[in-house]
Amino acid sequence: MPTFVVEYDYAPDTSSGRDDHRTDHRAWLRELERRNILRSSNPRADHSGATMIVEGVDKESVERMFAHDPFALAHLVEHVRVSEWATGA
Repeated sequence: MPTFVVEYDYAPDTSSGRDDHRTDHRAWLRELERRNILRSSNPRADHSGATMIVEGVDKESVERMFAHDPFALAHLVEHVRVSEWATGA
């Protein structure tokens, strides 16, 4: 299955909203990890966004999946970038 890098950019004014939804966001990520979809995730050191490495069928299915992140549902993600990652190339 292809591997994708999902990058979130946060707007500075969403910090308190992210605090409010962080527990649900982390539970959602843990479920992806349990299902062997999520390989790695970490926030940026400056808290301006996050990067997740996931497996998915195609870019569109990964975009649909990440539209269900509690952060996305609460409109806390300013920009999402999904790129296929060429592993083992």
